[in-house]
Amino acid sequence: MKELEELIKKYELEEVKDYIYENIKNIIYLNLTEKDNYKFKGVSRVGGYPDVPENFQWPKNAEGKLLTFIAQLNLKEISFCDENALLPRKGMIYFFMGIDEPAYDIEHKVIYIEENEKLNLMKPEKPTVLEEEHEQTFTPYKVNGRNSIEIPNYAYVDYDILEDSDAFFSLEEDIRFENTGDNCVGKVYGYPERQHDDAELEAALKIIAKHQYNYRESEKEILIKALGGNKEKAEQEIHDMVMLLEIDSNDKIGFSWWDSGVIHFFIRKEDLKNKNFDNTYLSLYSS
Repeated sequence: MKELEELIKKYELEEVKDYIYENIKNIIYLNLTEKDNYKFKGVSRVGGYPDVPENFQWPKNAEGKLLTFIAQLNLKEISFCDENALLPRKGMIYFFMGIDEPAYDIEHKVIYIEENEKLNLMKPEKPTVLEEEHEQTFTPYKVNGRNSIEIPNYAYVDYDILEDSDAFFSLEEDIRFENTGDNCVGKVYGYPERQHDDAELEAALKIIAKHQYNYRESEKEILIKALGGNKEKAEQEIHDMVMLLEIDSNDKIGFSWWDSGVIHFFIRKEDLKNKNFDNTYLSLYSS
């Protein structure tokens, strides 16, 4: 934290130092390393196709069409970077998605396999939904993880406590740019890239209350009702919603989420701790 201390002094933000430290989030940046020729099975990969165990069933959307493979994370590698100690320590997590229209409640599937022995590359028998939509395949890249920190971005910061928001965002940019670059394709955990600070509420409403968010603060009452009228429990569920994966648009891979946007996979903290990946939420943000 020595570098953070120096940056706080540099931008003369000592008055909000406590706020900064209280709102730090540990994250794992995902960086592209090289194109993947599929020689080594079970690596962490974004794009291309997955390495899966025998009898793996490729997930489909409601119309029976094949979802598109987005990423696989080798947890034995990635969990070394997990300062939050929430990810399983071994196995693979696979991320698949459907058509990204509309930008909310996107069809998807997150699959966890506890053992990652005897994996083999699986190519679908026909184009997946996004391959068909974009008329292209997506180039596979190996990725590795790097642990770092984040402070609130422009959507999540408490503007009421800032006397100098320009200085705060200069600090936020310094921290972010120090850890990202042209090869950064996304992250696990952290603050979602978004216009407003309601991504976790949106996810909680769908996962817990089975309600499609309509961007009204009053809809929090629906979540409270679904939790037996327990307001504190509802606030805790929103607070504990975990961004399991954020993936950026990337020309190298061929991913393009609307106008250079990002996609977010969310999961309840309790479900992640219990290795339950059946209830997740996928949304897209593009400025």
